[in-house]
Amino acid sequence: MLSEEDYAKVAKEALHQYPIIWEKLVYLGKSDNVTFQVQTNDDNQKYLIKIHISTISIHSKGNVASELIWLEALVKDTNLVVPAPVRNFQGDLVTEISTDLSENTFMVTIHHWIHGSVLKREPTSNETENLALLMAALHKHSMQWIPPEGFIRPIYNSDHLYSSLNQLKQLVNLELISSEVFVYVEESAHKIANVIQNHKRLPSNWGIIHSDLHESNYVFYEDTPRSIDFSNSGYGFYLFDMAETFMHLSSENRKVFISTYSKVNQLQENYFEILEAFFIWSIIRTFAFHSLNSNEQPSLAENFPSVIQNYFRKYLKGENFLLN
Repeated sequence: MLSEEDYAKVAKEALHQYPIIWEKLVYLGKSDNVTFQVQTNDDNQKYLIKIHISTISIHSKGNVASELIWLEALVKDTNLVVPAPVRNFQGDLVTEISTDLSENTFMVTIHHWIHGSVLKREPTSNETENLALLMAALHKHSMQWIPPEGFIRPIYNSDHLYSSLNQLKQLVNLELISSEVFVYVEESAHKIANVIQNHKRLPSNWGIIHSDLHESNYVFYEDTPRSIDFSNSGYGFYLFDMAETFMHLSSENRKVFISTYSKVNQLQENYFEILEAFFIWSIIRTFAFHSLNSNEQPSLAENFPSVIQNYFRKYLKGENFLLN
């Protein structure tokens, strides 16, 4: 297990390969990536350095680079403020670092720092409108953008759904939730898989999505939201992207979001039925992710019965819940 100091050594080694004159590294945290803020002698010129620890064995350099290729396209084609990548001296988006700390090669990327603040509260109606416009702009770009050859990102489909389901089932094996309760999750997953399979992919409903635009992955600069952390970006339905964001919005703000978004990108006739299915999918995905952390498993088990009652049972009965 590498320490914060070990990862700092990797970051410093990587920085030698970039046109950045830096003064200080500030450790931010560790999840799928280990991140540091890179400070310079100019407060307005900061960077984010990411060490992609979760990608060492399961993803390729091309997969990591593809995330940054989309970011570069967003910078070039739109007025959106996103974490623009910095290329190294060789012109590469991803820098590979070998050290004596690990037998693995570390993949490192650097982004321009996005200024703004995490809300740490429910957005206002006006902030929700701006958040909807942000997502609509991301989707509008995705509809028109043609990824280059070799572009590799995750695909959010029924296989992804069942992968999350299998991970979540570990809580049953650990006897933290009962098999009787988990039946509602399994039945819901099968119902959602049918929705996914029957939902025809069109340029107007499927493309590259952020897929993780929750309250910790956007910041507000004055009244304008800015999306950050595109680590989970991939191919998916635009309504799935919306469902992920709805996980962290009140029912009233969900109504505001839908109203605002639909003024930019037209929603299909049966969008609400699909959106509710994808909302349940988002719950499965989120719970599965947190179940990987043994420290979070007890709280997941504690919250599970109410989530089943308020969402899964209603979904299986065909009762609407998203705007209630």
